[in-house]
Amino acid sequence: MDDTDRTLLVLFAANPRIHFKELAKSLGISRQAVHHRIQVLKETGVILGVTAGISFAYLDAVPVMVFGRSRTASVEETLDRLGESEFTRRAVVAGGNYLYVVGELRTVSELDDYVEFVRRAADMQESTVGILCFDDSLSPSYSVDGVVERKQSYKELSPLDLRIIASLKGDARRPIADIADMVGASAKTVRRHLEDMISVGSLELQVLMDNTSSGPILSAVHVNLKDGANKGEVGRRLLSKCPSHPAYVRVFSNLPGFLALVFWSDKMTEIRKVFREIGEDTDVLAVMLNFGYLERIYNTTWRDKLPEVRAHPSKKVRTHNVRSEPRKQ
Repeated sequence: MDDTDRTLLVLFAANPRIHFKELAKSLGISRQAVHHRIQVLKETGVILGVTAGISFAYLDAVPVMVFGRSRTASVEETLDRLGESEFTRRAVVAGGNYLYVVGELRTVSELDDYVEFVRRAADMQESTVGILCFDDSLSPSYSVDGVVERKQSYKELSPLDLRIIASLKGDARRPIADIADMVGASAKTVRRHLEDMISVGSLELQVLMDNTSSGPILSAVHVNLKDGANKGEVGRRLLSKCPSHPAYVRVFSNLPGFLALVFWSDKMTEIRKVFREIGEDTDVLAVMLNFGYLERIYNTTWRDKLPEVRAHPSKKVRTHNVRSEPRKQ
C-alpha cells in the first residue's frame, strides 16, 4: 500500500458514499485506477465493507475502551468470547497480548458490567477504562468508534428514515434507486431523507477497515501527562511530530492525565523518531509504545440491530437531550 492508497482510505472513510469520480479528481488518477485500488484493498482485507447505522450522537450512546494485558493462551478464542457481548464493537491485539477493546454502551450505567465482562473474557487482571470523548482538533476527518461532535438535540427519525438506514446496513453505497425499491418510496424522497440524515448527523456511514492489514505498522503511544498539562495543546504537538502519516489522538473524559496517539508508518526509523520526540516533550511524564497486529470488528452490537427493530411505525427511537456525566474508574 502506497501514499495514494492511504489518502484514498482517508477520503473514503470521511465520505463512504463518495463517487469514484470525486476520488479520482482528488487523487489525480483515473476512475478505473480508483476502482482497481479499492478492489485490491478489499481483496487484501484492508476494506471489510461499508455499513450504516443510527449515529452515536443521535442515540447519545457512550463509546468506551478497555485496554490491558490478556493472560489467555489463545488470542482467537479470546476475540470470539469478546464478541459474545452486544456491546463489543472491535478489538485490537498488540504486542505482548495487549488488548484494546472498544465497546458501545447505551448509557454510562452499563459501564461496570461491561468492564467486568471484558476482564473475564480476556483474563485481564489489570486494565485501564477510558470513556472516549471528542476533540475536533485531535480527531481525524472521519468518525472513529463513534467519537463525533454532539448536538443538543436531534430531529426524531421517522419510520421511513429507519427503513432507509436498515437498507444500508449491508452496503452503505447502495444506489438510491435500489434503496427506493427496498423501502417503498420514490427515489427523490429517499435522496432527500438520506441527505437530511447525513447533514444533521443522525446517520452514521462507516467504512469498515482492518487497520492492522494496511501495510504500515499501527503504532499506539500511551502518553502520561504531568499535572496541569493542557491535553489539547499537548495532543496537537504530538500530531505535529508525525505530519506525513495518518494519525489521531484519543482523548478520554475520565482520564485527564492520559492521551493515546495512534499513527501508521512503514519505517521503524520514523517510529523511533516520533517516540523519542514525544518523550522529550516538556509536558510528558512517561510514554509507552505498542504495535497492533490483529483486529476483529463485530457487526452484532445492539446498535446494529436497532434500525430494523424500530423501523415499525408504532415504535419510536428514544433520544437523549441531557447526557449523564461519566463516572471515573
